[in-house]
Amino acid sequence: MNDAGVKLRAAMIEDAEGIAMLHADSWRRTYRGMMRDEFLDGDLVQERLSVWRERLQSPAPNQLIVVAEDRDVIQGFVCAFGDDDVRWGSLVDNLHVRGDAQTKGIGRQLLREAAAWAVVNYPRCGLYLWVMQANDNAQRFYERLGGSNEGAEVRENEERGAAHVFRYAWSDARGLVAPGACDEQR
Repeated sequence: MNDAGVKLRAAMIEDAEGIAMLHADSWRRTYRGMMRDEFLDGDLVQERLSVWRERLQSPAPNQLIVVAEDRDVIQGFVCAFGDDDVRWGSLVDNLHVRGDAQTKGIGRQLLREAAAWAVVNYPRCGLYLWVMQANDNAQRFYERLGGSNEGAEVRENEERGAAHVFRYAWSDARGLVAPGACDEQR
């Protein structure tokens, strides 16, 4: 499967369970040692399901959630919040791809979709996200797409533990957008 076989569409409430399962699996595969084991080994699917049901049932006015699917199976998703930060612009809050679907262009396609949406709806055009400092694969992925490491922070969460993260940013999200993609968004 390559990105040509994947269909992008707006997420619907019926996708909450599939998104939650993919999200929990992604965190368990990727963040072991970066988040507390008790959190990752707990009822993570139910915790994520609560988050995604809320986001899909009562979306924030500046929220985008898009799924990538192939043969009715969610292969990945992106969630973004437009104009989230005065300096950095729109936040890509989540970008996850199934483990067996990585390196097939799905993450790139989802990030470009979020960037196109941000460019059209929040013309300041900045885009940013947080990456765990120990997640070298994600850092290389964002750097290949022109993201710049803008510094480190420690973000505390009682359940998950201290997250040591880098902010990756694009000062102009148009650099991520495929030609003509913004026209399709309007």
